[in-house]
Amino acid sequence: MSEITVSDILIYPIKGAQGVSVKSAEFTTEGLVGDRVFTITRDGKRMAQGKIPALKYLRVTRCKQGLELNYPGERAFLLAVDSSSPGEPLMSITRTIATLDMGDAVASWLSRCLQATVRLVKALGPEPLPISLAEFKLIDGLKQSKFVDIAPVLLTNEASLLDLNTRLSEPVLMNRFRPNLVVSGLQPYQEDQIRHLVFPSMRLEAMVACERCKVTTFSQETDVASKEPLRTLSRYRRRENDYAGGVMFGTYLASPGNGAISVGDQVILADSAEYSLE
Repeated sequence: MSEITVSDILIYPIKGAQGVSVKSAEFTTEGLVGDRVFTITRDGKRMAQGKIPALKYLRVTRCKQGLELNYPGERAFLLAVDSSSPGEPLMSITRTIATLDMGDAVASWLSRCLQATVRLVKALGPEPLPISLAEFKLIDGLKQSKFVDIAPVLLTNEASLLDLNTRLSEPVLMNRFRPNLVVSGLQPYQEDQIRHLVFPSMRLEAMVACERCKVTTFSQETDVASKEPLRTLSRYRRRENDYAGGVMFGTYLASPGNGAISVGDQVILADSAEYSLE
């Protein structure tokens, strides 16, 4: 078997916006530090690319002042992360999340960029994440202070994408699937069978395959509409299970403790959670 390594790490500071590729990331039981801390709302409801596709062009990076927001054709907006006031509670799939509103200035800038009247809010948390299904027992009741719907970490496999692209007339990029961790060295779809992933300074626990939605059909670089890759995936990656029946690509992971992962780290697959890090 080839050596399994981490080939990319991505953080999404604003849920639904572009991911930021980083060389190293810190993890807690809530997932990656800095991931999905903010979200866009409209009329008090959380928005994602399915509702506002233009979110895919919004790029967020950290800077000394806080966050730098960039959008094509607009001047960058510098957001001080402490420029907030109490916001309205926001409904998520699994719970109600207390929020901080980040102010009128950034709301006006985002509304102009996205051509929609929106606000930017930050998760206040932490609050329990109730998921009673057996597949998610590792995170049921976990206190979460981010806009995480289900699992805190999503892993994808380079070999699975290569296999998918052999079936498509036009290949797609990994950013369609919005992973946090990308690994190389696995066989195609071997991520379906993994249980425990051991990194040099921490471990992650696999839970269940990720069911994909229509956002995977949105090119992250253009406005060209397509039914792919979801249509092709549905022909050979559809399955039914207790939490959702649908098209699967990638695997949800849980972080049982704190640690750090870096690009280039070797990954060991273990059958037991008792595998030593030594």
